[in-house]
Amino acid sequence: MVVVEYPYEEMKRLVDLPLEKMIDSLNELGAPSEYEPTVKKIITELTPNRPDWYSMEGLSRALKAYHGKGRRAYRAKKSEYSVIVDPSVAKIRPYTACAIVKGLKFNDEKIRDAVLLQEKLLATLGRKVKRFGLGLYPLKAIAFPVRYTAMKPEEIRYVPLGFDKEMTANEILEEHKKGEQYGHLIKGFDRYPVFMDANRKVMALIPIVNSDETGRIDENTKEIFIEVSGNDLNSCKAALNILVCTFADMGGIIYEVNVEYGSEKIRMPDLDEREMPLDMKRINKTLGIEIGKKEVADLLARMGYGYKSGKALVPPYRADVISWVDVMEDIAIAYGYNNFRYTLPDFFSAGSVNGKFDRIDDAMRGMGFLEIKTFILTNKEKLASVGFIGDILEISNPGTADYTIVRPNLIADIIGVFSTNKMKGLPQKFYEIGIVYDRGKPGKRLVFGVMDKKLDFSSVKGYLQTLAAQEGFTVGLTKEPSGLFENELSCSVSYYLKNGKMNECGLKRGVFGKVKKDVLDRFGLDFDVYLCELELE
Repeated sequence: MVVVEYPYEEMKRLVDLPLEKMIDSLNELGAPSEYEPTVKKIITELTPNRPDWYSMEGLSRALKAYHGKGRRAYRAKKSEYSVIVDPSVAKIRPYTACAIVKGLKFNDEKIRDAVLLQEKLLATLGRKVKRFGLGLYPLKAIAFPVRYTAMKPEEIRYVPLGFDKEMTANEILEEHKKGEQYGHLIKGFDRYPVFMDANRKVMALIPIVNSDETGRIDENTKEIFIEVSGNDLNSCKAALNILVCTFADMGGIIYEVNVEYGSEKIRMPDLDEREMPLDMKRINKTLGIEIGKKEVADLLARMGYGYKSGKALVPPYRADVISWVDVMEDIAIAYGYNNFRYTLPDFFSAGSVNGKFDRIDDAMRGMGFLEIKTFILTNKEKLASVGFIGDILEISNPGTADYTIVRPNLIADIIGVFSTNKMKGLPQKFYEIGIVYDRGKPGKRLVFGVMDKKLDFSSVKGYLQTLAAQEGFTVGLTKEPSGLFENELSCSVSYYLKNGKMNECGLKRGVFGKVKKDVLDRFGLDFDVYLCELELE
């Protein structure tokens, strides 16, 4: 989830709606929102499939269309500005998409919003800069034509943002915060990609950091040059369109840039609306409704689309619309989920009971635990927060930065559930039986945990002993330090059958202990938490 927050009064200035109606409308659009009176801000949780909503202007644009307050057409004026792409970047980060926006009036709030928009685009659509990086530059500091090229690391020298001394590329990768974060993306190449203006000033080391001389935006900046550079041209163009449309909504005027790839010249940005043919018979059947051309045109307009001759006209900032199914979803949102009639399916499907773990479920529920179900996918950062060190199964083309690997355990997820429910009553007791992928193979595990103001080892151990007794085995606990539990209260778990014979795996089949305070701090928890995770297969 991406969380954005904006002052209500600023939102109201862009789209004149009462607070309650604005909150309700955002919820109806699929952007769960609430008002925080202490800071007088609207706080919205967004899924990564709507990057055009990552700015206040983007959310306001959606609200205006939803309430019939107008649908804007975006256009770029022609210009003579050009960017030359050198063949030397072909094996590193081969593509760039560029534009210019003039007539801006920045203030602290708008600069902050622009920075937050950049960060959220890079984290989601840009796959944490793996797919693309982006930069904004004051136009007056740049001489055209600009060249996107590659240079030897020792030849790259400039003063990076946040520093007051000139540095080489390798020094930037070692000493600058952005270099530490993203340096691995270009290390190993004999040349690094850079933007350089006609006066041979280095504008940025791509995708690391801008130059302090040519890449600092402030309140006096009226005109900006935008570049989005990376490994996927379509993603670069999509991010560029979101940026220029947002700046246009801030009052800017968009100008084209001629990007030259050898003999091929591409005018950017491309703000033409894409045509998406609609099969209304299929859409009506899928949604279980009957709407005609006029009604579908009205519904599409409420979601920011145009409509012409049976085709939806997709706005240039909608990077998430890939097929007619995406358009159908927006039609359903505009129609209103509460307006769909409840009907029974006209088919029958016989199911069967999976009773494999029923006894464990009964035992956990009998001890007062609530069952949870979490996603099988997670990310490295979440695992690192609970001290996990080990092999992982990564997804080669993740759809979001939040879900990039298959989880090797259930521990991070259950702590996350405690964090989400930390404002609820205590004690809290949760359990989950779920699939993990660990040590090169899939398996099922049980995790259970207890959170309270004060907990002692023996009382929580009692839950494990009760479970073991009901399942017909005994457990052995062996003290074993870990990165997750407090050293004196960290154990490995072994199973023993009733005859005293050790289980077939022989050794460790689980972990048990009290979660360390520094781990709890990362999740914003101030209470005691004990966890136990056991292998079931």
